[in-house]
Amino acid sequence: MLSRVAESFFWLGRNVERAEAVARVLDVNYSRAMELSARRPARAERLWHSVMECAGFAGPASSIEGRTASECLRHCAFDPKNPSSIVSTVRIARANALGIRSELTMEVWETINVLYLHVERQNARGVAREGPSKFLRRVRDWMQSVGGIADSTMTHGDGWHFLQTGRFLERAYMTARIVEAVDMSLEGWRESQRLLEMCCASVPFVQASHRSPEALDAVQFIALSADFPRSLRFCVREMDSAMHRISGNPEGTFGSPAERRLGRLRAVFDFTSIDEIATAGVRTFASNVRRELELLSHDVEHAYFPRLAVAALGA
Repeated sequence: MLSRVAESFFWLGRNVERAEAVARVLDVNYSRAMELSARRPARAERLWHSVMECAGFAGPASSIEGRTASECLRHCAFDPKNPSSIVSTVRIARANALGIRSELTMEVWETINVLYLHVERQNARGVAREGPSKFLRRVRDWMQSVGGIADSTMTHGDGWHFLQTGRFLERAYMTARIVEAVDMSLEGWRESQRLLEMCCASVPFVQASHRSPEALDAVQFIALSADFPRSLRFCVREMDSAMHRISGNPEGTFGSPAERRLGRLRAVFDFTSIDEIATAGVRTFASNVRRELELLSHDVEHAYFPRLAVAALGA
């Protein structure tokens, strides 16, 4: 497979997941922030700072000071200068899909293109007036459907494995950001419920619980569950499997820095307990995982999409 084609699959997967995650985080928190803004404005401001940190574009606290909920929504969803906004990530996903149109099935392409056309017709004022939940859930549901349609209509060759690598890398990265942004020390149970909702995990968590749950149990589920498809452990395992199928190396071995880093991450999640995470600090643990995933992305890009220097003509 050509490097540029593999790269397009990888970034298609990442931007599909990023758009879905930003829409989901905004949907969970927008109503909460609106309710708090009148009664507890300082708490509402902290919540928006947390939302921006979850979504991947938090700056200093002063960057959101005094912003209304509508202004924060515009920045997170419709700001074309913000590379992590919904409109930006949908555009990037569509551009990558367009570049590999012949490698995709009609169903995958149509789903991405229809969502792109829908998002391009929207604006922050109209969405805020009608209530943003409808728009955000439509983006969330459409982006979630891309993965299922790709799984059921595409051949599971190298292109699909690069798509999977991008999807699960971005999913793990966004999950780590969400865990890092949630402050369990303030209102433990309320924050743990918000964490579960932002990860689409409320019902699976209850179904998996065999006793009265505590706040830290939510962190354990999101970080260490072997069966929940948005847990950090599950995502790392899926990335490891996809990378080894691409390279042809047996699982448990490594032939590149990316596979070595994935093996180490997989061991961390297979053998770490929630008590160790709590002792180190949930935020510290999530921050370390996030940094490892950033390095992993660089390893994958270096191994499969190298930027080769081109000598100038006549040199």
